[in-house]
Amino acid sequence: MKPVIALIGGVAGGKSAVAAAFARRGAFVINADDEGHAVLRDPAVRAEIIAAFGKGVISEDGEVDRKKLGAIVFGDGEKLATLNAITHPHIRRRTNAKIEAGLSDLGIKAIILDISLLLESGAYGGKYTLLLFVDATEASRKKRAAQRGWPQGELERRQARQMTLEEKRRQADVVIDNNGSLADLDRQVQEIWHTYVASNVDGPPGAP
Repeated sequence: MKPVIALIGGVAGGKSAVAAAFARRGAFVINADDEGHAVLRDPAVRAEIIAAFGKGVISEDGEVDRKKLGAIVFGDGEKLATLNAITHPHIRRRTNAKIEAGLSDLGIKAIILDISLLLESGAYGGKYTLLLFVDATEASRKKRAAQRGWPQGELERRQARQMTLEEKRRQADVVIDNNGSLADLDRQVQEIWHTYVASNVDGPPGAP
């Protein structure tokens, strides 16, 4: 089977940087956030969101205003669950379709899944051949969160909705250290690429 590498880790841990390093080597990256943005542009989804949260979440151009919607649902478990029930089935259909397309495309050497709640959702079991944990210290993640303009405490709030880092690490097949330079990160990605992609190894024994 063509390698399908799923990225997991802490919030602001640098999974996107790892995905980009794989993409430079010919991997096809599937990013759930990008799919989520696309889903919000779907007229049917937009209608459901208006029905659930009101027209106040729609911007002047008629699109869903993600900031206004986020302000309503984040911090309110019930409202967040309502939003997830509307959007997640659509996101999963899109990501699963892209996985199948990637597997069928002979020009794609590997598929990278950059999906924030990959383990928590339970929706991607059997879809990947390697589970890669992107390790970053709390200090590194807080620095990246600040660079993104997140308010203090935002990282912790988002992380609290996810599986613990200890459990993610325990389930991972491979750990990559993202506390150093981009060159250090790229070197590690190259080693993983050589081991699991270039040598046509599907993954470690017992991988899903």
